[in-house]
Amino acid sequence: MKPSQQPHKTVFAESTDGAPTYWECPNCGFLSGDPRFLDLEHACPVCGAKGVERRRFPSDRIRRLDARIREYQTQGDGEIVVILVMALLETILEDILDRIMEAHGADLKVRSVVMDAERSIGVRIGKIFPSLTGEEFEDAAAELGYRDFPRRWRSMREARNAFIHDSPFNGPRERLDAGMGADAMVLLDQAYRLFVLLNNKFVADGSRRV
Repeated sequence: MKPSQQPHKTVFAESTDGAPTYWECPNCGFLSGDPRFLDLEHACPVCGAKGVERRRFPSDRIRRLDARIREYQTQGDGEIVVILVMALLETILEDILDRIMEAHGADLKVRSVVMDAERSIGVRIGKIFPSLTGEEFEDAAAELGYRDFPRRWRSMREARNAFIHDSPFNGPRERLDAGMGADAMVLLDQAYRLFVLLNNKFVADGSRRV
């Protein structure tokens, strides 16, 4: 069926104590937290597909890590929370880049070569993302309502890196700030929503090539 050209609204998943649950249209990649999306006869608002089983997002792998992070947060181990949240956000970014490349016709081998060649998170955000989307990551986040997300993410990555790696200039960072664990959890919850919005803008945008 021809993709819809009408604007579509992303429905966020209900808030829970764990990773949110979204459902993906396997035809166009659209993600929705709308419970009606579980009804196979409820048409996808982007491509109109129905009668096909929707896949759950995020994956079980992400859900397991999310659950472990929340356990550490409950225990008050903010340093581990920051380290793991930063790792999870990098995984989420890798997933969205992979989905965008796949949506525009790149096969698995091409996607693997690109991601293996550019492992730096800075390069992925600063070069790969704008090359694929035509927009800077900061501009896309701002347009979708998350203007401060890139800056706060970058600041926390820098704190994480300083904690893990010795600095030849300022010495190692002995500890992460007490409030950083809570801040990291806020970023994590925002990241799921931003991922879904980025996906629905750049993957399920009506130009998917299959």
